[in-house]
Amino acid sequence: MAYQTLGLALKGLGHSVEIVSPADFAGLARLGGRWVPLAYPVAIASWLRRRRRDFDFVMFHSYAGWIATALARGSPRSLVMFHGVEPLYHRELREEALVEGHPLSWRYRALQEIFMPLILRIACRTADGVTCLNRAEAEFLSSRGWAPPGGPRVLAHGVPPEFFVPPRAPRPIRSLLFVGQWLPMKGVRYLRDAASELLREDAALRLTCAGTLASSETVLAGFPDDLRSRITVFPRLDQAALAECYRDADVFVFPSLYDGFSRAIAEAMASRLPIVSTAVGVATDALRHEESVLFVPKRSATAIVSAIRRLRADTALANRLGIAAARAAEAYTQAAVESHTLDAIMEEAGGSR
Repeated sequence: MAYQTLGLALKGLGHSVEIVSPADFAGLARLGGRWVPLAYPVAIASWLRRRRRDFDFVMFHSYAGWIATALARGSPRSLVMFHGVEPLYHRELREEALVEGHPLSWRYRALQEIFMPLILRIACRTADGVTCLNRAEAEFLSSRGWAPPGGPRVLAHGVPPEFFVPPRAPRPIRSLLFVGQWLPMKGVRYLRDAASELLREDAALRLTCAGTLASSETVLAGFPDDLRSRITVFPRLDQAALAECYRDADVFVFPSLYDGFSRAIAEAMASRLPIVSTAVGVATDALRHEESVLFVPKRSATAIVSAIRRLRADTALANRLGIAAARAAEAYTQAAVESHTLDAIMEEAGGSR
């Protein structure tokens, strides 16, 4: 969504734009997902070699362009754009696998711990510029020597206008909202345990899980039978319906173990919700504990329960957090972020709007 929006903005300025993904290469569809980091850069490099003269500037997703940038010798100019830094994601995935008692295979670890850092280093050092989604990632890339002398640019995602709402009147907390895929890395086991305890305490409390990309049956299977009637699951929602979910909620809960940006947090900020979140993504740059968010440790259902109990007992605190989060969201309007991103891209491309 972010790059489709960016593409439209660039076209509006008179540039031609082509977006390419693994789905555009028929051969990749026959491979398992684990082979994409190996095969996709080869496919991209071959495709770009045939069409190099068609482009003035190429933006690659992290490892995708490592062969192309190594062979390009600066023509066309290129930018490596991280949607999330793979070694940081892998670190959390490995820890979660150990917690669950299912250690990662040696093949996967070799791919992520040996091969991936190697190709990311090549991609970053042979490109003309590097971008990422938050300051912690920028510091990581700089510490590895993977960024150009000026460091990587931090380019956020923007929040569409429909998520920004007028001030809310203080109200009792009756509805919890989680937005994200139903995956272990989103901390769903800790959400499940915390929500189960809270819903059992109060028969009026409800939980909504939106954008899970997993069926209601899959999501509800982990919850006790007697609580499932108070849990609503929306596997997919359009933007208008998702914005309505935020407006209906009283608290946004986000126990993710790793996120590069997390548009969901930014949307919750714009929606003036009190937020209970781990310190991931945009939250680490935009929000402050006790001022605009209640941060909780990763992998702690107990901490989530305590934070939400605190908000339920202190509606003034909940209201204050929501107001402060909304102020912070003003820096992430789609218009503001788009303008900054376009300026950065054109500067890297060696031109102007």
